[in-house]
Amino acid sequence: MNYEEMIQKLREPFSSKEIDWKIQVVTQDKLKGLAVVYMDARAVQKRLDEVVGAFNWKNVYSLWHDNSQICGISIFNTERNEWVTKFDGAENSDIEPIKGGLSDSFKRAASMWGIGRYMYEMDGIWVEIEPRGKSFVIKQNQYSRLEKEYNTAVSRIFALPSQPQNTPVIQETKANTVNTAKAPYDYEVRSIRLSGKSSQVLELIDNSGSVVKAYIRAADQSIKVGTHLCNVCIEKKKNSYGEYHLISAYQIAA
Repeated sequence: MNYEEMIQKLREPFSSKEIDWKIQVVTQDKLKGLAVVYMDARAVQKRLDEVVGAFNWKNVYSLWHDNSQICGISIFNTERNEWVTKFDGAENSDIEPIKGGLSDSFKRAASMWGIGRYMYEMDGIWVEIEPRGKSFVIKQNQYSRLEKEYNTAVSRIFALPSQPQNTPVIQETKANTVNTAKAPYDYEVRSIRLSGKSSQVLELIDNSGSVVKAYIRAADQSIKVGTHLCNVCIEKKKNSYGEYHLISAYQIAA
């Protein structure tokens, strides 16, 4: 895996089971609250372990102005033979101040690497709440709605359906190779990732630098990162999670 692919994988969205919600503000009558999405620190740790390897990243903390924490997440760059570190910080929280500050600064440092950064593009959602102790929590019957809203937002931001069960059924795509050493091409395959059990998503870049993401059957193993495609037919489709692109035909430019 090269570093461009690594960054792409770090930036991929979390599933709705890996994120959580918290109430940011409540209405005057205390019946509704604005729920905002946030990352779980353990999900961030898991993402780093899976993408860069458990022995290839580390974090460090330092106190800032007595009430804030600075966190740096380092990833080892084998090409440069050095650690690359990105920092961010957060104030200590009201509940378990130091622990909260450490966790928040860690997640903010992770966003510097692109992990969960897409969440900053998501709007808060008004939900029904109930009191618990001195604060308020989201009513349990609201979580199915939040999950749907989250998946819809992910689809909008990444321009892809986010639920495997809603992944479009991809028909077999016919392909052949243009046997010309310097054959012209429409797109170069920049990255490939699986989506569900039967399809994969290609990130394509054309000669002008424009990027498009499109589905194709996972069984089509002739396409690799760096493959040049010509005579590509990309159809725009739509399902309950929004619009997506489907490759219905292509040729490999040899």
